[in-house]
Amino acid sequence: MTRAARWIQRAFILLIASATLWFIVTQIFDRIEQRVPVFAALLLTYVIAAYVILPPIVRASVAVLRRNRIPRVTRAADGLPADPVNVVLIGSQEQLRSAFAVAGWHAADPLTLNSAAKMAVSFVLNRSYPTAPFSALYLFGRRQDIGFQEDVGDSPRKRHHIRFWAANIDPESDIGNLSYWTRRWRIDPSRSDIWVGAGTTDTGFGLQSVTWQISHRVDRHADSERDYIVTALRNAGCIAEERYIEAGEPVGTRFITDGRIFHAWLVASQFADRPDSPAGTGR
Repeated sequence: MTRAARWIQRAFILLIASATLWFIVTQIFDRIEQRVPVFAALLLTYVIAAYVILPPIVRASVAVLRRNRIPRVTRAADGLPADPVNVVLIGSQEQLRSAFAVAGWHAADPLTLNSAAKMAVSFVLNRSYPTAPFSALYLFGRRQDIGFQEDVGDSPRKRHHIRFWAANIDPESDIGNLSYWTRRWRIDPSRSDIWVGAGTTDTGFGLQSVTWQISHRVDRHADSERDYIVTALRNAGCIAEERYIEAGEPVGTRFITDGRIFHAWLVASQFADRPDSPAGTGR
């Protein structure tokens, strides 16, 4: 990216940030403050800004600025940096599901009221839930398309897991059209896609350092989880043409990582139809 392009990007971000701040202060806080005490107005303004206004603005800005490159980190719903991107796999969704099944991993259930309640009960009773749902993280302006996990022991509180986004289902050239933001892009399970993944290890539950929301605690050493996932897929015979690539420029994140992203093609596993499939041999 040229220096001029970087300055244009920064000016665009500054413009969006300034407009958002003006809207929050003059249209949200001022109106609420006229009806409730200042402390309550500040609290309500924070909730509205952090959970209603800022998340879609951040996701839309990222979608516009991504310019066909792989970001270094995903984003949480509040727009803050989340799990680092560390795996890219090329192949169909059918191949992706098959690869992780042979490796002994489970696809995560969709996050619904029922699955969230089941997860809460499993956590309280310390009862295994191999297909527990994931919270939403965002990449390319949308939440993950699919995720896989493997329990650490039988506890639902600890698990290896990875979220994936199909990177090439929403053409970047269409971002100026209203349909880009309103249409639900569908994934053809048999078509080859670029699957961008963020894998980390959940080590328990706790409070997030910035927002103090209840969430899984995550192992900061993300490279070890990347290597664990790669070893599991490699031992299952599901990947080929392996190499490492680099992401975009670094952004603020709490994870300790060398910044490399594992890149490979998905292939049909030679173990897929065998009863002694090497599930979990990457452990």
